[in-house]
Amino acid sequence: MEQLYAETCVKQKTTLKAAALKALLIIGIVLLFGAGFFLQSRMVSLLGVAAIILLVWYWPRFKVEWEYVFCDGQLDFDRIQGGQSRKTMLRVDLQNADAIAPMDSHKLDGYRHLPVRNFSSLNADAKAYGIAIREEGREEKSVLVFEPSPKMLNMIHSKYPDKTEIGA
Repeated sequence: MEQLYAETCVKQKTTLKAAALKALLIIGIVLLFGAGFFLQSRMVSLLGVAAIILLVWYWPRFKVEWEYVFCDGQLDFDRIQGGQSRKTMLRVDLQNADAIAPMDSHKLDGYRHLPVRNFSSLNADAKAYGIAIREEGREEKSVLVFEPSPKMLNMIHSKYPDKTEIGA
């Protein structure tokens, strides 16, 4: 029997929180250098250089991508930071899902009150789907938001046709 396998990667839009943090870090470094220059202190200037080095090291972490890997009924959500640091955030067995549908679908109306875990690009134009599921190790159900490719969506639909709604 052939194995169902599909993967998709989406880049997350920069959030307001991340943009504000970037601005605060840059302002902090400028103020640190200004204080070092004004006070004529080598220690403060060295702290400014150290802060720049930390900023250069930390800056790529603001670039976030989500990778979804579907393999025979199991869906992994991986976060990739800076194009190199990968971490599996969640692994779910879609057999335990109640519904898989576009976020604006009536199929998810009964699950709107549940907590949402967003693994999407945060783009308003993107076609986001929701999975109503009880995650392993959690008492309550939640809705997982993601953006599957058409290939992945067709594979999920072929494996779980009664749970999946494919939007137009």
